[in-house]
Amino acid sequence: MGRPTPTRSVWARRRRSGRDRRRTARGGALLGLDVGTSAVKAGLFTPDGATLGLQRVALHSCSPRPAHREIDAESVWSAVVVATRALMRSLPGREVVAIGVAAASPTPVVADRDGRVLSAVCTFADARSAADVAELQTRIPAGTFERLTGNPVAVPTCSALTARHLARSIRGRGPVRFGHLATFVVHRLTGCWVMDPTNAAYTGVLDISSPNRWSVQAAEMLGLDPLLLPQLAPSARAVGTLTPPAREQLGLPTAAVVTAGCADTAAAALAVGCLQDGEAFESVGTSGVLTVCRDRPLEALHAMNRPHVVPGRWLSHAAMSSSGAAVSWLCEQVMPDVPGGRDLAALSDLAASASPGSGGLVFLPYLAGERSPVWDPEARGAWVGMTLDTSTADLARSVFEGSAYGLRQLIALECRVSGNTLSELVSVGGGTASAFWSSIKADVTGRVFHRARHGEVAARGAALLAATAAGVHPDPATAARAAVPVPTSRVEPTASAQTRAVYDEVYRAYEALYPALQPLFGPLQRAVGHATTHDSAPLRTRKDSSCGSA
Repeated sequence: MGRPTPTRSVWARRRRSGRDRRRTARGGALLGLDVGTSAVKAGLFTPDGATLGLQRVALHSCSPRPAHREIDAESVWSAVVVATRALMRSLPGREVVAIGVAAASPTPVVADRDGRVLSAVCTFADARSAADVAELQTRIPAGTFERLTGNPVAVPTCSALTARHLARSIRGRGPVRFGHLATFVVHRLTGCWVMDPTNAAYTGVLDISSPNRWSVQAAEMLGLDPLLLPQLAPSARAVGTLTPPAREQLGLPTAAVVTAGCADTAAAALAVGCLQDGEAFESVGTSGVLTVCRDRPLEALHAMNRPHVVPGRWLSHAAMSSSGAAVSWLCEQVMPDVPGGRDLAALSDLAASASPGSGGLVFLPYLAGERSPVWDPEARGAWVGMTLDTSTADLARSVFEGSAYGLRQLIALECRVSGNTLSELVSVGGGTASAFWSSIKADVTGRVFHRARHGEVAARGAALLAATAAGVHPDPATAARAAVPVPTSRVEPTASAQTRAVYDEVYRAYEALYPALQPLFGPLQRAVGHATTHDSAPLRTRKDSSCGSA
């Protein structure tokens, strides 16, 4: 399971790199794909990271059963095709010489030996393997998993257990193997079934001391058949070229090289130049993540560790599962017919009309369990402090403030563990479209935020990896340093002592809320499970129109 010997096709790709470099210098472009769980973004970039164009196609996850959160793989590929073809139509005459893939992670999926997908893609909010993770915790000595993998024992850091769960549910279909969302997309592009270290770090099977190989010890600990594991490849490696069917579907005239891919937040780190020890940024899409670059993995139970796409560097991610999803939920499920609740811009305006502190209302944003800092798949959201005077504006503002309190909590934990005060943070992701949201974060945390004017940067990071694979740059760090800066605007925290005092007081309530409610979450979940199993009328669960049968 070590690093594979280069094949004839690999050596051929290396001989082609000089030609790829010359093609790019003559005007060839780089395609960056950012494949999330709520949308696919396809961007075309110059070798120095300048954006030529960007197209977005929405995706929809579904929850066919409690604790299941998944997305249809074919829907993902269709979105990749639609976004790419729309992008190329908007920029006629552009030649794509290399493609990079960044994708949400961990997002386990299983396929047969030919790469035909046999399951849905599980999102990072999926908790179907929670019982397996709990059993693992009772079976192994405390600290064993953490020392081996660099991560806490939790559903999001053991995606191989979810894959094992999926494999057991499709017995009789022959040998299977597993990957993440990036694995699936790269396979559709090239026919190669691979995974890079940024994704592999969250499988529970990567040895943190040697992140370019699978750990036999970890596989045995998880009860995992090593044949399930994909081939490991560095994030910026050209693993293949577009197959003729993929070229036809995407509408691309040339056989561009394709990278091994990486996790979306790792790509964002490259895109914003987060390369040195202590540098940090925050991102908000479906989830919200505080990312810190490190020289070495740091034991910090509030965060997850993974290798950077830059060799020799590490990334620490403190990830909240549903910061952005909570805002979408508010628009779609709570206020679909409320004036001012139809989209992020309108919701921001509505929330801005409420006072800081939302009239004493605090929102716990654990709508899909929670990763950092509580690692509890049974955690649930809550509104606390409602009165007869609570308005829709208060409800809206409290959701924005809830994600900001969560970020403040993660910053405080980072400061306690590493001494890094994180006085200024670059802010990226779809949530940066709301200037109001950025100002809330600045006011609640007391930090300066540098808000990206175009928040979708993971596609840019994927394109910089593609530039490396094409031989334009010798390595990812050089690609990032050569790139034009990401345009940002500075957001200062409030100067109002009264507003700061309100947020300090409500934040103390936020910190106390999860410990107070935690004993109730398990019984509530068991009650839901009992109703699903035994009630004569089946429990109705939300299912998006795009959700296939599971």
